[in-house]
Amino acid sequence: MAVTVRAALEKDLKSIGSLYGAVCDALQGRPYNPGWSRDGFPTVDCAREYLQNGALLIALDGAEPAGSVGLTQNPSAEDGFENAPAFDEKIWYIHVLAVHPSRQRRGISSLLLRAAEDYARSQSAHTMRLYVWEGNSPAIRAYEKAGYSCAQQGVDIGLAEFGLPRFSLYEKSL
Repeated sequence: MAVTVRAALEKDLKSIGSLYGAVCDALQGRPYNPGWSRDGFPTVDCAREYLQNGALLIALDGAEPAGSVGLTQNPSAEDGFENAPAFDEKIWYIHVLAVHPSRQRRGISSLLLRAAEDYARSQSAHTMRLYVWEGNSPAIRAYEKAGYSCAQQGVDIGLAEFGLPRFSLYEKSL
């Protein structure tokens, strides 16, 4: 069955929360875990925020959630750190991209990124941005494969206390 991507609805939040939990569980003990943990980050409250303040997209493999991406115009990671890029309402930010562990390596992250880009374009955006922890090599490869390039390295977005001292800012022109 083909994977489809659509805008998430309020009724999808529980499923997306479960998806986040499964991804967090699979990341435990992995050297590329970007600090995700069940009941820590990301949570269903994060998904609700994206749904209410930006966009939350869900990938479905039949009726089963296969992945999700949350995006907003709010560059929340940029709040208050030195040399942060200037806010621009034409730039949208990807905050959480998650693919269920049983459905990874099937192109779902690429589908979700394209859908996020299409959504941002529909909102008159000219650029997509995201922050990725420098140790998360699988995510970096996926973003680079999708055409994102590193605009800034060694960025401290305030997560050093969680063992994540440096991030890279990636972006893609739409």
